[in-house]
Amino acid sequence: MTPFMKAVSVAMLAGLMPLAACSGPSGPPSEASKPVEASRVAAVRVHADWCPNCRALDPKVEEVSASDSWDGVTFVRIDYTSRDKYVVFSEAEALGLRPAIEGYFADGIKTGMLLLIDIETQTVVDVMTHKESAGDIAERLRDAQASS
Repeated sequence: MTPFMKAVSVAMLAGLMPLAACSGPSGPPSEASKPVEASRVAAVRVHADWCPNCRALDPKVEEVSASDSWDGVTFVRIDYTSRDKYVVFSEAEALGLRPAIEGYFADGIKTGMLLLIDIETQTVVDVMTHKESAGDIAERLRDAQASS
C-alpha cells in the first residue's frame, strides 16, 4: 500500500472512530476527550511505542489530564509508531489540527513531546518534554488555557 493510500485509509477510518478519553499506548492511534473544535487548547502528544521519552512523558500527561476537568482543553495522542508522517498529518487533519502539526513538524516528526496548540490560531504556544514534572505540565497548561 502506498503512503498516500495508507494516509487516505487512516483519514477515512479516523472519521468513523469515536473520540475517547486519552489513554496509554494500547488505545486507538488518535484520541481526544471531546471534539477539538469545542476546545480552546489542544494538548497533543505525538507518540511512538518505540520512543523511551514517550513512555516517560505519557504517565505524567495522564496524571495531569485526570487531575482536573480542564475546561476548554482537549488531550490528544497521535500515533507515529509506523514512522509515517502522512499518517500523523492525516490524524491531525481528522482532529482539526493539521495546520499547527504540519507547520511545527515541517522539518520532520519528533516524538516524546507535549505540544500545546491554540486551536483558533493553529499555533503551537508551548512545548514540553519528558523532563518536566506533572506539576510543571499542569502549570504551563493552565497558562496556555488562560491566554487563549
